[in-house]
Amino acid sequence: MITFDMDQTQAIERGAKQRARLVQVAAKAANPSAKAKFPHTYIFSPAGLGKTHTVNESIKQTGIPFFEISGNISMFAFGVALADICYKAKINEYTDKIVINVDDCDEILKNETNCNIMKNVLAGSKTYKYEKSMQSQWKNLSEDQQIAIEHFQDPSRMGFVVPTDNLVFIFTSNFRLPNDDEVKEARDKGQSKAVLLGHKNAIRSRCRTQDFDMDKDTQWGWIADVVLNTDAVDEFIETDDEKRILLDWMKHRWDQMTERSIRTVEKMAQSMEEDPTGYKDTWAIDFIK
Repeated sequence: MITFDMDQTQAIERGAKQRARLVQVAAKAANPSAKAKFPHTYIFSPAGLGKTHTVNESIKQTGIPFFEISGNISMFAFGVALADICYKAKINEYTDKIVINVDDCDEILKNETNCNIMKNVLAGSKTYKYEKSMQSQWKNLSEDQQIAIEHFQDPSRMGFVVPTDNLVFIFTSNFRLPNDDEVKEARDKGQSKAVLLGHKNAIRSRCRTQDFDMDKDTQWGWIADVVLNTDAVDEFIETDDEKRILLDWMKHRWDQMTERSIRTVEKMAQSMEEDPTGYKDTWAIDFIK
């Protein structure tokens, strides 16, 4: 039986603890108190840890209905998705809170305009407002999307407005929202990014933020915990020894790897199945810089 050394074992314990914390955070985020002043949650962690999958599975365990929207789309497309969800909830007479997991926020928080729209989505007016002409985009929408948009239109104004007061947002992202000190430092130094950082900090102030920042050993431990204690790679390899061989190889070459993620592990596991004797040569070609 192949065993890990003490440092590796401790890294896995730390990673497992962080992953268990994410499961708890996601479950609580999906079911905030009716009186919660900040019902929305923003979850950051380094890329590649499978947090979106973990969050979705954790919400499923609560039995609370939820929807997933990519945050890496235009602000218009984001609004269309909200309109579609809210309209279908209305016609199905679903009046309880609607939980929405927004995965990857790069695009919808990329500039001041988008941040201002999102600030109103989360607090203040609690509405999503798109106030531009939709003529050029209209033909690209599905019939269901067009019907949903028309429901939220005011004939006297351009665009559409979707109420968001019954929506609970859970954001999962690979970038951390700036805190007060980071914004102040940027302003004191006269940095051009200070204004946008201030807007992103305002998003942070409207959410319960959960930062899963961690060192590289703990990141590896998180991935190792997934490999050893879930069925993530069981499609390709099943024995603990094979899994430990893969993880140990990855640990000793962590800094040289082109990608460090659950997906990488799945690809490595597939190589083990396809070439039981030469898989390490394949790994060196495919996953090392």
